[in-house]
Amino acid sequence: MSRRVKGFTLLEIMLVLVVLGMMYTAVIPNIRGTEPADELEKHSHTFAELFSLASEYALLNNLELGLHVEDNVYRFLAFDGTRWVPVPDQDILTEVAFDEPFAIELSLDDLPIDEDAMQVNQSMFEDFEYDEGFKEDEEPVYPQVFILSGGDITPFKLTFIYDDNYDIPVFYEVLAEYTLPLKVEGPFEDEQG
Repeated sequence: MSRRVKGFTLLEIMLVLVVLGMMYTAVIPNIRGTEPADELEKHSHTFAELFSLASEYALLNNLELGLHVEDNVYRFLAFDGTRWVPVPDQDILTEVAFDEPFAIELSLDDLPIDEDAMQVNQSMFEDFEYDEGFKEDEEPVYPQVFILSGGDITPFKLTFIYDDNYDIPVFYEVLAEYTLPLKVEGPFEDEQG
């Protein structure tokens, strides 16, 4: 009469542990997601490369380009001789928006941008007639940073910020002097929050 032993063999237990270990290594990094500092680094380097591309495009096509930053959105603009419009034939230079807890801030010469000071007094242009390309009710957009066809750029600092109101805010800075390349610095932590 043979006795049947109940339970698992050592081989079965080891096989289950190996499978669980493989599942753990595949699932846990995806649950945690990417770290905010890594995401900010990616955004700041992407911006620096897009800015370099825009500068090269301006140089090669003899265009005056600009960068407009407002409400956590940045966009590249081109001057068509009468107004600032989206960059023609360059889908990669479209606007980029950031949702909370990410934010961006533009500073010129270490001074924050005053939106009211950047607005042009419309009464100066009352004598000009609108041609068909203009819409009277459309608010004109003006860049804060200029990318000139000669390769010169307006000095600026664009700060990429992650602040979820729970952790210490983390940020990267993209710094531009008068020419390329841009410098990406960070991550920095804002201890004051």
